[in-house]
Amino acid sequence: AKYKGVVLSPVNYSPTETLECCANVRKKRSDLDIVFDPQLYVPLQGRGSLPTWGYMPDGVDTADLTTKEAWLGIIDKIIGAAKPFAPNGICSPAPHPRAASNDYYEFLTDLGNVLVNKVKDSPLRPFLTALVEMQDLAISKRHLQVASLLSKFKGTDIYLVLSDDTSPRLERTRSNELEAAARLIRLLENAGYKVLVSTTSSEMVLWKAAGAAHVATGKFFNLRRFTRGRFDVEEESGGRNLWYWFEPSLLAFLREADLARFRALLPLSPTHAENPYSKAILEKLGVAERTPVLADSWRQYMYWFAQCESAIDGNPGAVVGMLDDAEERWEAVGINRLKFEERKNNGEWVRAWAIALNELVQRPD
Repeated sequence: AKYKGVVLSPVNYSPTETLECCANVRKKRSDLDIVFDPQLYVPLQGRGSLPTWGYMPDGVDTADLTTKEAWLGIIDKIIGAAKPFAPNGICSPAPHPRAASNDYYEFLTDLGNVLVNKVKDSPLRPFLTALVEMQDLAISKRHLQVASLLSKFKGTDIYLVLSDDTSPRLERTRSNELEAAARLIRLLENAGYKVLVSTTSSEMVLWKAAGAAHVATGKFFNLRRFTRGRFDVEEESGGRNLWYWFEPSLLAFLREADLARFRALLPLSPTHAENPYSKAILEKLGVAERTPVLADSWRQYMYWFAQCESAIDGNPGAVVGMLDDAEERWEAVGINRLKFEERKNNGEWVRAWAIALNELVQRPD
């Protein structure tokens, strides 16, 4: 399974660490598309290494940064910060909104167009960062308005960050929000943009069915979802220290004890036969004094992600079949009276995703 690119995270890595990371990545995969996201939408408590980069505005949480002019120098600093590691693409800055208004989306588009003009004579590919609130997007016809506002961007690539209040560990279950986000993606793709959906988890199957050119994920749960609370105490979101088995037949993450119960009654997905990290985990579980499996669990999920994206790219029908199969498997879980340790690990999201996809397929925008 091969990924097509890497999105760099200044929250997690300093400039020096990022430079080293890019050098190492290019030695292994010179064909990878490297995109730099300045991440100025990250809330105060989660900024990590971000202040070491030098482009964060003074008093970012209190200063008046509501005009395009206030961001001109900041964009210059972002471009300058990226030069040492020479990414292929660079995202426009996007402050977190006080309200998801038309003015806010126009402002984001203005910043994107400033970036387009500033890098037009360089090899850098400019991305418009579109930070979109899913709850707002679900208002009737709102996706049409947002798409119209974003379509004023003069570049070709859009970096879509979907924001909601779903805990990073949990799956998104509000079908109206999912449908609206999928429709927005389809509208932007049909308008000629290439959409890269940031911070996704297994719901990426919907974004691919909608036509998204690319989807991005990460090994930690808080890299698979953008929410204001994504950097809160990690025990609330599954944490970094608990390991989970990703089961494609359920489109679900299972804890170790749940995996054992599931295997005792129902077969695992046949896709595990092609996933070397699934094999590694199962082999370790069969040994009394086993070595840790946490890193294997990250790789198992990410291997599935890459394989699945490749398999469903340009094939919405494959996603319909995947969701139908998952619904049937969850019915089998119920028939066998299986209970999983996490109360909300009940498959309800599969129905929500199927509803959203059915509406997307059956009804025009």
